[in-house]
Amino acid sequence: MADRPSISVVIPAYNREHTVQTAIRSVLLQTLPPTEVIVVDDGSTDATAEVVEGLGEPSVRLIRQPNGGISAARNTGILEARCEWVAFQDSDDEWMPTKLERQFAAHAVDPLNPGAFYCGMVIAGGLDEKGEAGARRTISYRPMYSVPAVSGDLLASLLRTSSISTQMLVARRALLHEAGLFDTAMKSQVDWDIAIRLARLGPIGFLDEPLVIQRFTPNSITRDLPKRIDSWIRMLDKYADLFAADREAHLAHLHRIAGSLRRTGEHERAADYLARARALAPLSPRTGALTLLNGLKLREIG
Repeated sequence: MADRPSISVVIPAYNREHTVQTAIRSVLLQTLPPTEVIVVDDGSTDATAEVVEGLGEPSVRLIRQPNGGISAARNTGILEARCEWVAFQDSDDEWMPTKLERQFAAHAVDPLNPGAFYCGMVIAGGLDEKGEAGARRTISYRPMYSVPAVSGDLLASLLRTSSISTQMLVARRALLHEAGLFDTAMKSQVDWDIAIRLARLGPIGFLDEPLVIQRFTPNSITRDLPKRIDSWIRMLDKYADLFAADREAHLAHLHRIAGSLRRTGEHERAADYLARARALAPLSPRTGALTLLNGLKLREIG
């Protein structure tokens, strides 16, 4: 690549002594090497920091901080970054060796010249209907084929579904600052949240190649359904203006919250969000079905 981009890679880590080395190696072995790798040890109580230091890699910087959550750790990495571009890796995932090279080659010919772009991701593992890790290995691809739009103006698409995981993302450091960095009040769905805010600022590019491997581990926050529900509820307030302009997306989000609350046994809270859905779209068949099922359960436990 003629003009080699300057790239900072941010890796937040909490109690990842058994996986962080593989994650870092997958970054260091890139055919387009990053300028620096910033590992933020977010208050680990295991040997995560020692493993990172033991690598002895001059391009890897270790920053230790008290536990503040993944968003705080990523924000620390962004604030410490010295390069024009910031990419993100998770401490239990892997990149394909050509990830950065392929992404920046695609960006170089993108007429939109987006300030943020992402690639495809293979997900190894998965969650069953109760949010628990499945006994058998499953493989899936993100973004799913059903996602209505994957590049360009993604605001409407992202309001409906989360299609960009942070490991897939590269963004200008200045754009991340303009977006307001990661929301530390959200304990889950932080990838979705930052993607929406980046989409509000301009187009997002996409390379349809599986260049990231994501694995589910016992302390993956993706598995925590109550945290996801709380974050979805927070998003209702954060993006009230967007939801007000898109009734379909608003209704789908209310269904998502109500259905998940019903699955966790919080039927009275589910009823509140179903009431909001009925007020928004009184004739919605989905709302009616969920209301019936939830009402039957309320009578059963009442």
